[in-house]
Amino acid sequence: MFEVFVVAKWLLVFAALAVIGAPLAAVVFRQFPRRGAAFAIPAALLPTVLLVFWIGQVSFGFLTVFASLAVVVAASGLALQRGVEPDWRGVAGSYVVFTLGFLFLTAFRAYNAGITPVGGEQFLHFGLVKSLLRAGALPPEDFWFAGEPLRYYYGTQMQVAMMAMLTDTPARYAFNLGIPAFYAMLVVAAYGLVGTVTSLRDRSYRLGGAFGVFFVAVAGALTTFVRLVFGALPIDTAVEYGQPAFGFIARRFYTEGDMSIDEAMRPAIQEMGHPEPWGWWFTRYVVPGTLQEFPLYSFIKSDLHGHALANGYILVAAALALAYYLTPAEHRLRRLGLVYGGIGLIAGVFGFMNTWSLPTAVGLAWLAMAAADAHPATLLPGELGELLHYDPGPISDAPLANRLGAEVWRVVLAGVFAALVGVLGVALASPFLVFGHVPTNDGIGFLPPRTGLAPFLVIYGGIVALFAGFVLYRSWGDIRQLPNWVPLAGAVGILAVGAVLVHVVDFAVFAVVGPILLGMWWLVRTDRVGFEGVLVVAGVGLLLSFEVVHARVAPYSLPRWNTTLKVAVQGWTLAAAGAGGITALVFAEAYDVLASDVGAETGETETADTTAPDDPDPGAQADDAGPHTHADTTAATDGGSRTRSTLATLGIAVLAFGVVLTSTPFVALAFADEVKAPYDDGAPASIDGLATHERWKAAETEAIHWLDDREGRPVIVEPVDTPVPDDPGGIYVEYDWITPAATLTGLPTVLGWDHQVNYRGGEAYLHRMEQVDDIYGGSWANATSALREHDVQYIYVGPRAYELYGSDLRQFHHHDGISVAFENDKVTIYAVDHDELAGDDDEWPAEGSARWNGTDERVGVAG
Repeated sequence: MFEVFVVAKWLLVFAALAVIGAPLAAVVFRQFPRRGAAFAIPAALLPTVLLVFWIGQVSFGFLTVFASLAVVVAASGLALQRGVEPDWRGVAGSYVVFTLGFLFLTAFRAYNAGITPVGGEQFLHFGLVKSLLRAGALPPEDFWFAGEPLRYYYGTQMQVAMMAMLTDTPARYAFNLGIPAFYAMLVVAAYGLVGTVTSLRDRSYRLGGAFGVFFVAVAGALTTFVRLVFGALPIDTAVEYGQPAFGFIARRFYTEGDMSIDEAMRPAIQEMGHPEPWGWWFTRYVVPGTLQEFPLYSFIKSDLHGHALANGYILVAAALALAYYLTPAEHRLRRLGLVYGGIGLIAGVFGFMNTWSLPTAVGLAWLAMAAADAHPATLLPGELGELLHYDPGPISDAPLANRLGAEVWRVVLAGVFAALVGVLGVALASPFLVFGHVPTNDGIGFLPPRTGLAPFLVIYGGIVALFAGFVLYRSWGDIRQLPNWVPLAGAVGILAVGAVLVHVVDFAVFAVVGPILLGMWWLVRTDRVGFEGVLVVAGVGLLLSFEVVHARVAPYSLPRWNTTLKVAVQGWTLAAAGAGGITALVFAEAYDVLASDVGAETGETETADTTAPDDPDPGAQADDAGPHTHADTTAATDGGSRTRSTLATLGIAVLAFGVVLTSTPFVALAFADEVKAPYDDGAPASIDGLATHERWKAAETEAIHWLDDREGRPVIVEPVDTPVPDDPGGIYVEYDWITPAATLTGLPTVLGWDHQVNYRGGEAYLHRMEQVDDIYGGSWANATSALREHDVQYIYVGPRAYELYGSDLRQFHHHDGISVAFENDKVTIYAVDHDELAGDDDEWPAEGSARWNGTDERVGVAG
């Protein structure tokens, strides 16, 4: 019952945020159907988060959160006072969508609520939340590197801590409710963005919103479907042709000793190619040297990684880009406000929430300014704007050379203005990015190892086929009007360029996806498709970006490892939003075609109304809306053309339906897998993240709770047993029950997990590891020096200390200044009194060593 009450409190607070944000959303998205009601919650949260971040540099806590939210409430009230009228019915409907998403993932987390150290970053992120809840100012002290500020973007965990404060929720529940909260924001943002896109094309808002939610938040990569197909084939056939789907997991997880890849493929196919032993964890391992996730995978993985949880805000940035795209040139100040006040604000939040998303915000601003009818030069006033405004007229009428030149200039100028969004984002996040402590890195690298076409299509083949079919579908009327030799010459040219890209410069993915991007951009610029095309260009462009550039961060032996992990999920989010819009549009057009054919057979000539009757004010636009509002779906009237149009429409609808079907196996198998075999088998459903530890590690958890009850941020020390290899860029994280006291309390420990190697370098990590070894088993002089240097207040001695040091483990209670503060049958916690701490080498030998005689008498030690 208590947990139901906690969930209800969170939903109540989000309802309040929806009410607070609705007037602000109505101001920003006033030309949208429903006046941007779906973006009410992020409209309240985003400015609050930025204010908390800045005020928190001086003072962080409940009062900071409350004061920041009060400022946003005042701004919302001012908007209402000035006559802004939100669509309250739309706000209520969007909140229902949010609630459904929240409860959906909350139910899933209830089967696997344990905050596990195994296989992911849950220990890291829970420790960050606990550390933030103890912090008096930002950034918090690094709980895995005592005495130093955090070197990690912490905006995601800060938001969970904010919600914990607003709802008075312990972190053990807040962690597992924060994940569904971000998922629900992704769901409602996808619903609002794609619903708006389809409504602007005179189609159903709800149909578009539903497909947006499916593709963005529910659908999985094609990988699962492909692997199941291979699993159904004879094993020899599957081994021979299944390398693109199974090769990477076979090498990484199934190769032992001198086993050949073909030998490793067999168990990989037998397990991952069948529903019963199938595991969702392996879905992201397809392209060698990369990790490529999609949103649902990241949420099932269930940590608070910024690259997973920031994607709802990416869709809000896309909605702002759409608002800019719709705004006429004469509304210059409004366009400036949307780009720099809107997308720029989100870029600032990304700076300390997920720095990898900041360039994505810049890219969305770039595409919006390049695609909109309003020329980017019109952002500048007077003669300067006129000087930079080169436009030969409508793209379909001007000479080819002039058109190309004008388009290139438009794209370049839009890029310059978009770069300023990045500058603003960095400035807003400057306490972290400029004046703070970012992780060590070696900058940007170019031309990393590239992706093979077959593995790429194993992941993205479904949506790529949909995009290619849609480009052809929308272009077919224009292609048919050309002389026969022109399409033929174009096809030959594309094949020739593709051959060069594949066989000469090793850019096979570009050979397939490049023409789709260029075709989609042409359709956008000629108004043959709407903003759904911009979303496709943005998403697929991100998926292509790590073929060219990558961040030079650990692990250096796998140069794209981190880049693909952090960028691919963003690419999927935007591309999937475009796929949702495309699918809704082609389904609606297919319905029109079928209704028209039925009407022709029965003698009825009335045009079918495809606007859903349950859409309030469907397709309604403000007076300042731009021209991108209607799709041209006029069918040809002659018999042969009508037949071809019907077949084309039904064909693309069947393709879209096939993509929907092949995207479904992941969600079905993943949820069945998790519910069937939960993390803590036999425990009742719960959202308590620590209950499983209290069940299986009761003694240690009792000691950790005792530490958690200490006031302030006393420094502790725990044993660390993850030695760093010689390669400073290797992967060394041992996902295990390591430094649990610091992690589950947020108290700073001298040294924690070896993530710190990536944050601070191997030398700093090794130095502290030596100090920890000195404290637990080295000379007493070195031990006291380390204890004093880090102002250690508590020494944690649990099962891992006995495993690591054995008979060499120091008998702390024999030293002056060290006393037992807590003790049970598994753990002893010693308090350190620095005033009485001795500092010489006159120490007690370890129990069981050659100098120990089992009594309080020292053996062989000089007096």
